[in-house]
Amino acid sequence: MTWRISRAESRRRYLTKFDETESLSYEALAGCISAEEAQAYLQDLQPVLADKKPAAVLDVGAGTGGICKILAELPNLAITALEPSPAMLSVLQRKPELSAVRTVQGFCDSPDDLGLFVPEQFDLIISRQVINGLYDPLTAFKNWYEWLDSEGLVVVIDGLYGRAAWTGIWEEDVDVLPVSACQNTAMIPYLLELAGFEVRDVRMMERVNGHLRTKTHRFLTIAAKNRHEAS
Repeated sequence: MTWRISRAESRRRYLTKFDETESLSYEALAGCISAEEAQAYLQDLQPVLADKKPAAVLDVGAGTGGICKILAELPNLAITALEPSPAMLSVLQRKPELSAVRTVQGFCDSPDDLGLFVPEQFDLIISRQVINGLYDPLTAFKNWYEWLDSEGLVVVIDGLYGRAAWTGIWEEDVDVLPVSACQNTAMIPYLLELAGFEVRDVRMMERVNGHLRTKTHRFLTIAAKNRHEAS
């Protein structure tokens, strides 16, 4: 008897839950980004995008393509969407505005996932509301460290979720996933530093949090490769 289920069982649960019906429900709730929401995200992300001007972007846990849709508005970006659920990817792939997005089916938080991409493939790795749902977020960040270019950035967007946010079919996961109900902004940057990153900024997303559809306050963490760790 262990304190939680295995990684394999956690992944099986995820894939079973995100069937076609649940994927469409997610799309209606969180994946369908309005023009006003997209603008709010771009305003909060503007300092990151303006500073680095990334060319190759990885959207981790892309779901039905919310972040992909936001970034697709920007010129000269080659976007890759990584998502475990075939049903979620199917919704993303049916969106004409995302026809240029490369899709990869897979998880990111096991040592075995490292081979999905070559080292230093991406200038920007971004996720939205993904870390709270990972079985092993520290291993995910270690994989991201390898996939990120030496001059690139990681941007993690997540929310201040409590136990009450995990309802219905998701309630059983709240004590399986380490960051499921972490109501502070410290855990994610702490784990990024353990993985070797240098955290550049942690802040609330003022424009996104001011939008009517935002029920749980979001924050973002910006990190780069730590030169001391890499040497």
